[in-house]
Amino acid sequence: MNAELITAPASALEFMGADRHVGGRAYQQDQVVCLSTPDMKYQLLVVADGVGGHWGGEMASNTVIEVARRLFPARLNQFPESGGFLAYFCQTANDEIRARAARENQQAFSTVVALLTTPSRAYWAHVGDSRLYGFKGAELVHQTSDHSLVQALFDQGRITADERRVHPERNRVLNVLGMNDTVQPTLGEISLTPDMAFLLCTDGFWEHVAVSEMPLILAAADLSFAASVWVRQAARRAGAGGDNVAVALWRSPPRSRRGWLSFR
Repeated sequence: MNAELITAPASALEFMGADRHVGGRAYQQDQVVCLSTPDMKYQLLVVADGVGGHWGGEMASNTVIEVARRLFPARLNQFPESGGFLAYFCQTANDEIRARAARENQQAFSTVVALLTTPSRAYWAHVGDSRLYGFKGAELVHQTSDHSLVQALFDQGRITADERRVHPERNRVLNVLGMNDTVQPTLGEISLTPDMAFLLCTDGFWEHVAVSEMPLILAAADLSFAASVWVRQAARRAGAGGDNVAVALWRSPPRSRRGWLSFR
């Protein structure tokens, strides 16, 4: 288990995994963490992608992870609805990024996508173009919608899906942590079933890994190993000029995974 990225009992390796890769960049601005309560009833997975210069982007994404570690699970019981915890987490990370940037007279921003699982439901929040994909078996049941220029153009019917993939401003985000005093994350939730799984990632991953490949990743016997293999695969596909890569994986714990896909 990678203690830096996953803070959970050893048995959690069966249903959580995470890794990152520097890609073709000189420095790492993608950050990821998987956290669990000791009884494994609640998990928090967070992926963040720093935006901007070297110092600002790295500081911002690191701050997101620091805030996640500090708030979970300490503040979880303060919110009657778990989605409220995620909104609070995003706002707290936003405030700390802005405060640290102001002290250094720098700009600093970060995307975030976060998944909070309880025994019966999953909740998520995202800001920017880091994504969450939710699956029931091999079926995609939810994908977050990017807070980006190309997503807005696509939603307006001004570009096609093919044009969206190669648009010269496809990495321009419209909503990130650190941009404004108040952040408005997009929230979602779903009832958990025994065959459910989630993949969270930065754009360095989703630009080079097809949705059709994701159920295979999530069905791996060892999710930590699968995350390690696939961040390297995404980096290889991107080539020498590729972006940083980060991914986090979660699937229903083994005791409830009757009928889950098996790819042996």
